[in-house]
Amino acid sequence: MKKDTRRDFLVKGVAATGAAVAATTGTAVFQTEAAFARQLRKEGAGRLVAVESAKAMKSLNQENPRVVVKMTNDALRHFTGKRTVAQAWREFIHPTDTVGLKLNCLASPNLGTSPAMVNAIVKGLQSIGIPNERIILYEQYKNQLVRRGSGFALNDDPSKGPLVVHLGKKSHLVDGGYLGYEKNPSQHESGTSNYANMLKHCTALINVPVIKDHSLAGVTVAMKNMTHGNINNPHHYHEHDCNPQIADIYNHPLIKDKVRLNVCDGLRVLYDGGPQDNNRFKVLHNRIYVCSDAVALDSWGFQIIDEMRKKNGKQPLSERHPKGFYLAKAEKLGLGIADAARIKLKVHKLA
Repeated sequence: MKKDTRRDFLVKGVAATGAAVAATTGTAVFQTEAAFARQLRKEGAGRLVAVESAKAMKSLNQENPRVVVKMTNDALRHFTGKRTVAQAWREFIHPTDTVGLKLNCLASPNLGTSPAMVNAIVKGLQSIGIPNERIILYEQYKNQLVRRGSGFALNDDPSKGPLVVHLGKKSHLVDGGYLGYEKNPSQHESGTSNYANMLKHCTALINVPVIKDHSLAGVTVAMKNMTHGNINNPHHYHEHDCNPQIADIYNHPLIKDKVRLNVCDGLRVLYDGGPQDNNRFKVLHNRIYVCSDAVALDSWGFQIIDEMRKKNGKQPLSERHPKGFYLAKAEKLGLGIADAARIKLKVHKLA
């Protein structure tokens, strides 16, 4: 990554104005949140970094927290080229940000976002001065978030750690705060949706998805976690293999202008029977991925799952989803790189 484009990133009144200033080689450059997110996508276009360790999991359904934490931190450092975790986080987040971490707990407890990976992210944010009240772990539905064994528990007391919340009922339509959904629906190319208030409350979002098969979309990795997990009517947008709905919903400013980084739990992969967990079709993958290009991460997820399906005698995703995939539309919208030939993955072994 360029060393002089985001150094000393300063957010001034982001919540009120959406404006930011980046200091570049001593010259102040006016930059909005949208411009910053666009810059991160551009600089990280098609680029994925992963850290791999055979010791990441004690079993198919039990992670090794100490190893996963180190993998997460190393992946971030490798992606940014920075020596320390704090230096790496400053490439994406400023201490004045309010940061939302979008979990994926639909298939918890044994295929939800890794608690150890999230813990590493939280420690990293704290290391650059972000207090617990401005670190918010959230999921769409309560029953998924607090499911026994998920590793997460609701918390509204910052003295006990970062806030952990769910968005509430779909009908909870209000403006303001971070619970519920916006009162007035927003337009996107596939229709209208009430987007989560959390997206407006936070100045920065970190997407922390998993990699799994999805019977309707093909896969669930980065993009669907941010789209269907942040609107009040996801059930309206599963037709035609979610193509182009995922791309259209993600293209709204409340998502594309807020997501700074994707830190993906690739410890296990579900290659069939998703999106719910199923041990019959789940295998160890032992990786943590980091990228700023959600489209490239989804494209790579399609490749991984297709390879595993072929290996295990399952039909290709292209046959199961004749309507095609949303990735081409996402690339056309400028959200990232979908073409597998243009995606560069660097895998580092954990020492």
